[in-house]
Amino acid sequence: MLDHTKLNDLRGREFSRGFRGYSAGEVDEFIEELLSGAAQLIDLVSLLTQQLKGLEQDKDEVRRREEQLSATLVLAQTTAEEWKKVAKKDAENLLQDAQRAAEEILKRAKSDSDEMLRQAQGRMRDLEESRSRLGHDISLKIARLKGELGSMKESMDRWEEEASEIGDHSGGKT
Repeated sequence: MLDHTKLNDLRGREFSRGFRGYSAGEVDEFIEELLSGAAQLIDLVSLLTQQLKGLEQDKDEVRRREEQLSATLVLAQTTAEEWKKVAKKDAENLLQDAQRAAEEILKRAKSDSDEMLRQAQGRMRDLEESRSRLGHDISLKIARLKGELGSMKESMDRWEEEASEIGDHSGGKT
């Protein structure tokens, strides 16, 4: 590879002089132009090589970050899928628990309503029996009162008769 050291070696090189050769000054000038251009090219190649190394490092860094991002994305997707599964399972469990609780509430409500109905029917039977007994008691009392009233009427009728007889007897004597 051509570098500045080799260019300096070329600058210092001497050629033998021949008879009828090229003008030494023109050849030296031409060589100097070539060496100067070559020096610029060497500097440019050096600069471009450094830039290329920097770009390769940047590319490696970008590739590394890309791999990290890719791995992070895969992890995020996996985690999201796992969370979806967990959330779905939790929702299913919650729904099952709610259904069981609702069934239990309905069962208790039915049992409570059956018990209330049974108690109400028992209370109704008791009230019917009480009404029946009360009706019977009232009928007995009415019959007794009628009997007493009949008896009282008979007594009153007798008293009226007696009073009228007394009045007839006392009226005939006067």
